[in-house]
Amino acid sequence: MLGVPLTMTRLKTLLLILYVLTIFFLSSRPYLSTPGPDFRSKDKIVHCGEYLVLGLLLFGGIGTSVRRAGPALSFLFLLAVGVSVGALDEMLQSYIPGRVTDIYDWFSDALGVALGLSLAMLVGFGSRVRGGRETS
Repeated sequence: MLGVPLTMTRLKTLLLILYVLTIFFLSSRPYLSTPGPDFRSKDKIVHCGEYLVLGLLLFGGIGTSVRRAGPALSFLFLLAVGVSVGALDEMLQSYIPGRVTDIYDWFSDALGVALGLSLAMLVGFGSRVRGGRETS
């Protein structure tokens, strides 16, 4: 495939890109409703879960590139990237018939990214640096 080996880091980055594209694709569907039984705050829980996965994928996909900055700065940078994806997602929905921009959806997105990044950092999801070299 184009002569570039598919390393674990590249695979994680590819999964991240595909996931973000899937988020935008689904957001561009008019009149999209969440499947399953209806209950209060269902939409917010779905947003939080969707962006929790994004947080995990951000850590695995591009987290290795920013870890040299230390855990706090890495977390803040990756959080800013994830929250920006959520903001763009909400803005995109304002142009789609049957969809609305909702600040509370964005808050749920931000919470999900923060939870995903926190979980990833706590359990060491993704690459780790061992003995001076990265391993996957």
